[in-house]
Amino acid sequence: MTVPKLIPCSLLAVIALVGISSGSRAQGGAQAACGCTQQDKIDLESRTKQVDAAIRELDRMIKDWEGRERGAGQKLFLNEELRGVLMRDLGFSMIKDPKAAAYGADTDPTCAVTIDPKATRCLRGALEDHEAVHKKVCEEKKSPNPFVDFRSSQRVVDYLKEEKEGYQKERSRLTSDLDLQKKNCTTVTQLDKSAQQQLQQLLAQRERLRDAKNRLEMYGAKVN
Repeated sequence: MTVPKLIPCSLLAVIALVGISSGSRAQGGAQAACGCTQQDKIDLESRTKQVDAAIRELDRMIKDWEGRERGAGQKLFLNEELRGVLMRDLGFSMIKDPKAAAYGADTDPTCAVTIDPKATRCLRGALEDHEAVHKKVCEEKKSPNPFVDFRSSQRVVDYLKEEKEGYQKERSRLTSDLDLQKKNCTTVTQLDKSAQQQLQQLLAQRERLRDAKNRLEMYGAKVN
């Protein structure tokens, strides 16, 4: 006699949530929520508070450096050491909920964007929108010499304003994702860490399959 393999309750919850997420689109093809777990909600709310704090601190820093320029009677430019100090001070203002996840992102001098591969769907979009601002500025101003960072000749105030724009774009995405979660998630489910990872993997696989299906449909349309 074959003994059926038991499925852990946490995995059943994951599968159920994938089904909920798949069916969470509102009538008319409205966009689905990025995730419906309690952890997603905590992450989005915590990051929103961090971003709001960053924007307030950047407003203060911009005003401060504009005053320094008036006092010096000239433009003041960025260097690697000063940039590190500014980002450290900005980081001090961004207090994170200890229960929330956090992931890094960066745009290098060649304009290549790197986002932590572990970033969840609910935070990846906001990070991508933020880095898109830096990528745009980079592509407009980067040096033809790959060993020269264009920021070494960037005005401090312009850099701070660029950072502020990045956080504003991030804020807009976070607000949208929170609204979608409130509208489309019938319940916000608490999952343990392993189940959360399984959910993220299943959702990512579903997105890949959907993209592949769309590409095949486009190819078929072109052939016909």
